[in-house]
Amino acid sequence: MSSPLIQYVLKAAIRDKLIIAMLVLIVLTTSMSIFMASSAITEQDQFLAVYASGSLRIVAVLGLVVFAAFFVRRSFDAKDVEFLLSRPISRIQFVLSYACAFSILAIIISLACAIALLCMSPNLLSPAFILWCASLIVETIIMVNVTFAFAMMLSSAATIVMAVLAFYVLSRMMGQILGIMESGTAGPVMDGVQMIMNIVSTITPRLDLMGQTSWLVYGLGPDVNLAFIAIQGAIFLCLILIVALLDLILRQF
Repeated sequence: MSSPLIQYVLKAAIRDKLIIAMLVLIVLTTSMSIFMASSAITEQDQFLAVYASGSLRIVAVLGLVVFAAFFVRRSFDAKDVEFLLSRPISRIQFVLSYACAFSILAIIISLACAIALLCMSPNLLSPAFILWCASLIVETIIMVNVTFAFAMMLSSAATIVMAVLAFYVLSRMMGQILGIMESGTAGPVMDGVQMIMNIVSTITPRLDLMGQTSWLVYGLGPDVNLAFIAIQGAIFLCLILIVALLDLILRQF
C-alpha cells in the first residue's frame, strides 16, 4: 500500500466535507429518533434503540456509497487515476491503498454512529452493543469497497449508487428470501428459483446476520459470534478487491 495515496483519499473526503456532512446527518438522525421515541406510549427505550440503530446504519452506508461512487468516477473523468498510475505506484498498490482509505472512513463513520447511539441510550452498553458496533464496521467496510469495485467497472456514478443499493437490499434480505423459498410450494419452477437463490446467497455477504437491532433489545442469541462476522467480511472483502484489481489490470489507459 502507498501511504501518500491513502492520505490523498482521506484529504479528498475532508475537502468534500464528507465527515462534516455525515456528522450533521448523524445528529439529525439521532434527533429524529428521540422525537419518534417520545411519541411511544410504552417501551420508549426499546423503540429508540431499534429506530436509531437502523436509521444510523442506513445513513452510514448511504453516505459512504455516494461518496465512494462519485469520488472514484470523478478521479477517472479528471484523469487523476492515469496520473497516479504514471507515478511509481503499481496497480495493486493503487487498489489496496484506495480500499484501505475507504475502510478507514467506514470505521470512523461507524464509530461516530455507535457513539451517537450510546449517547442517546447509555444503558445499551453491553456485549451485544459491542458486537453490533463491530458488525456495523464490517458491514460498512464491505459496502464501501463494493462501491469501489463497482465504480471501477461502471462509468456512471448514478448507476453505481443504484446498483450498490440494490446489492445492499438483496444482501440484507437474503435470509428472508431463503426462508420464503424454503416454505413455498414445491414444483419444478420453485425448485429452480430456490437453486438460483442458493447460488446467489453463496456469492453475496449475509448482511442480514450483521448489525441486527434485535441484539440491542433481546441480547445475543446462541448462534451469534464475532468470528463468523469477521471471517465472512474478510472473505468477501478479498473477493471484491480481486474483482477490482482484475478490472484495473485489464483496463487499457
